[in-house]
Amino acid sequence: MKTILASSSEYRARLLEMAGFEYEVRAPHLDESMVTGKRLPPAEVVRSLAAQKAIAVWNHNDGEIILGADTIVVVDDEIFGHPKDRDDARHMLETLSGTHHEVYTGVHLCGDYIELSFSERTIVDMYELSEKEIEDYLDLEEFWNRPGAYDIAKHGTMLIERINGDINNLLGLPVGVLIRQLRACGFRI
Repeated sequence: MKTILASSSEYRARLLEMAGFEYEVRAPHLDESMVTGKRLPPAEVVRSLAAQKAIAVWNHNDGEIILGADTIVVVDDEIFGHPKDRDDARHMLETLSGTHHEVYTGVHLCGDYIELSFSERTIVDMYELSEKEIEDYLDLEEFWNRPGAYDIAKHGTMLIERINGDINNLLGLPVGVLIRQLRACGFRI
C-alpha cells in the first residue's frame, strides 16, 4: 500500500519506513494557528490539524492513501506547537519544567476508499530544569521544529524523567496504533 505523507517531519517519515510502509512525502503549506487558537480539546485540535494537512494533499490525489499528522504539547490547558523563536522556546521549557504534561498526536487518513481519524496521548514528566540547563539546551538549537521545544530523539531525552504511553507518539506518529487502525479497516499491513 503506497502512502502519501502530508508532513515534512523527518521522524514521521522514518517511523513509516521502519514499519515497512512505501511512502512519498508531499507536505502541505498550512497556517496551523487557525485551529490551535480556538478552545477545542487537545485531541480535537490535533485531529483537525491532521485532517487539514491530509485533505490539502488529497485534493491533488491519484488514488493514493494520504496520511496527515500533527503533534502538540499540553500543560495546564496551554497548547504548545513549534516555538516561533528562542524566547518562545525558553518560555515553553520554563513552563514545562518540573511538570506532568501531555503530548497529543492526531492522525488522519483519507483516500478513495478510506477516511479515518484518531489521536493518541502520551504523558510526560519533565525534570525540574535550572535556567542554565534551559539555556544550554537552547544552545543546541534542536528545539526549532519540535512541539514544546524539546526533541525526545536527541538531547531532549536528558530533560525527561518518565514517559507513560507510546514513545513514537512523542516523535509525531503512533505507528503501532496506525497499523492496528488500518488492519481494523481491512488493510493488509
